[in-house]
Amino acid sequence: MAGEDPLRRRLRDLPRSAWVIFSGMFLIKFGNFLNVFLVLFLVSQGFSAFQAGAALGVVGVGAFVGNAVGGTVADRFGRRTAIAVSMFGSSAATALVPLTHGLVAITALVGLVGVFAQLYRPAAGALLIDVVPERQRVTAFAVLRLAINVGMAVGPLVGGLLSGASYTYVFLGDALFSFAFGALALLTLPGGRPTPHEAPSGTTAPKGGYRTVLSDRPYLLFLGSMVAATFVYGQSTATLPLHVTDAGFDNKTYGLLLGLNALLCVVIELPLTKHTERRNPRRVIAAGLALLGLGMALTGAVRSVWLLALTVVVWTVAETIYTPIANAYPAEFSPPHLRGRYQGAEGIAHTLGGALGPAAGGLLYGISAPLHWTACAAVAALGALLILGAKPTPRPTTPTPTPTPEPAHTP
Repeated sequence: MAGEDPLRRRLRDLPRSAWVIFSGMFLIKFGNFLNVFLVLFLVSQGFSAFQAGAALGVVGVGAFVGNAVGGTVADRFGRRTAIAVSMFGSSAATALVPLTHGLVAITALVGLVGVFAQLYRPAAGALLIDVVPERQRVTAFAVLRLAINVGMAVGPLVGGLLSGASYTYVFLGDALFSFAFGALALLTLPGGRPTPHEAPSGTTAPKGGYRTVLSDRPYLLFLGSMVAATFVYGQSTATLPLHVTDAGFDNKTYGLLLGLNALLCVVIELPLTKHTERRNPRRVIAAGLALLGLGMALTGAVRSVWLLALTVVVWTVAETIYTPIANAYPAEFSPPHLRGRYQGAEGIAHTLGGALGPAAGGLLYGISAPLHWTACAAVAALGALLILGAKPTPRPTTPTPTPTPEPAHTP
């Protein structure tokens, strides 16, 4: 329509299934109470902080497994099936947590929650790539992040209110939101699964499964850059609070800094995509990672609240620059019938970076805070160099399955 805002038009043109994914992601991030309140729940049951932290770590291990398994399930059985199995399984396991007794049993159960809770992720990413035209993918992943950020910003407030009444309500609420996304997926998302390419005449049929992913060297460079990115970004919750405390401020100040990060992401990320989505994705991601490293390095050099807020602005702008592009970039590598596995590998990279970041970051910070912040800049720079070399290898031209056209979303 003449005079229509370009951003509004891009949002209106996104297919209906994309909006189902956005809505589902908001639901489960809003209701992600288990990860937030598990440690407090276990301590209230008489377990030590170490035992509670170990149990939360097992959730992370489960998430690692869930991403890998989820990629295979999405490709073999379809995106909708993977999302439904993930959400219903997560819902059932989460609802059982307050009814389970004993550290070993609870730890095993929350590990299972971690598996099911992440099994949907490759399917959701692959489905967005399936149904969203290439020119709109960066916008779609930016909207996805907006839904995630809003859900994660508001959900813990509700979870805190529920925990004041009973932790049972916390876990049942989490289970209810997961069940709602599962039901939404079954009722509204398309079924079926992509069909493998036919090999060109005179060539060998392509390998399938994660062997193909692991033999894709440019994609491995991309994955390495994502490990580096998540490692550095993870310091915002791992060592930034330690630096804020050492600078003489309380937890309230740290909470305000994280609130600034969330607010900026919500306000600037989606409009920013119209300036980044048409540019070379490797250069955009590299620029974002370089800025991320700069922001984190500056953090260690300042100790006033206003300068700390300025560093938050720097690395938040970096996050909004590289993340939507990076989320959409696996589509450049993956054939349709392996999109789930390529998405699963990306999830594994982020999980690995998320595990290494707090562990190595905390160790380095304890040895030398200046060394730690300098190391963050170096890791981010390494990630930028890796992504510059991650140019997708052209694949032989083969008949590709054409996704069934979907109606655009009508606000």
